[in-house]
Amino acid sequence: MVIIDPGHGGWDPGGGSNVYFKEKDLTKKISDYQKRRFDELGISSVLVRQSDETLSPSARINKIAEIGAAPNDILISNHINNGGSGGGEVIYALRTDKTLPASIASSLSNQGVPIRNVYQKAGGTGKDYYFILRDTSPNTAMIIEYGFADNDDDVYRLMYNWPELAESVVLSISNYLGVPYSKPSQITYIVKPDDSLFKISNKYGVSIDKLKADNNLTSNIIYPLAELKINL
Repeated sequence: MVIIDPGHGGWDPGGGSNVYFKEKDLTKKISDYQKRRFDELGISSVLVRQSDETLSPSARINKIAEIGAAPNDILISNHINNGGSGGGEVIYALRTDKTLPASIASSLSNQGVPIRNVYQKAGGTGKDYYFILRDTSPNTAMIIEYGFADNDDDVYRLMYNWPELAESVVLSISNYLGVPYSKPSQITYIVKPDDSLFKISNKYGVSIDKLKADNNLTSNIIYPLAELKINL
C-alpha cells in the first residue's frame, strides 16, 4: 500500500506558501492526483488527509496508524519548501533504503526539477529528525519537497506543471513495485499565460470542439491556471 500524506492543512497553510498558492492546497492537489493514478494502475493507496483539515503531528501519526500502516508499505509526505534556495529534494527515513527516494528524485529531475539532495537527517537522539519519518512504521518512508515557494523558476513549475511532477512520482513507485505502468488516458493540463485552445488542440491532437465539450467551455477563451481535462 502507498500512504500519501498531503502536508499541512486547515489553519496551517504550510511554510511553502506565497501570493500564488498555499502549500496545503497544492500538496492536496498533488496527492489527490497521485491517489487517482494509483487507483488506475491497480496500486492500493490511501490519503492521510481527505480534506482541508487541521492535523497536529500526533493526529497525523494516529491517522497513519489507523490506516494500518505496515513495514512493507510506502509512505510519501508531499511538501513545498521555502527559504531562499531552489530545487527539489527527497528526505528519507533512517530505516529506508535509498533506492526509491533516488528514483523519485531522478524522475523529478527528468521533469526539469533541479535536485538539491537526496538524504537522511538524524536528530539529537540519533532518530529521524522529522516526526513523519520517525514515528511511522513503513520501512520505505520519505518527504518529497517539490520546489521552493520563493524561487521564481520553482514557482512557475509548481503552478503550471504540478501534474507532471505528481505523475513522475507515480512512475517511480510503479516501477519500484514492479507494476506495469501506463500513461494516464486523461491528462490534467494547467493553462499557461500564452496558451490558446488552438495551441493545446495541436499539441495533444484533440479537436477544439472536444476540448470545449470535455471541459464545459462555452467559448474559446481560457485563462491562465485553469485546469483542463484532456481525454486522449
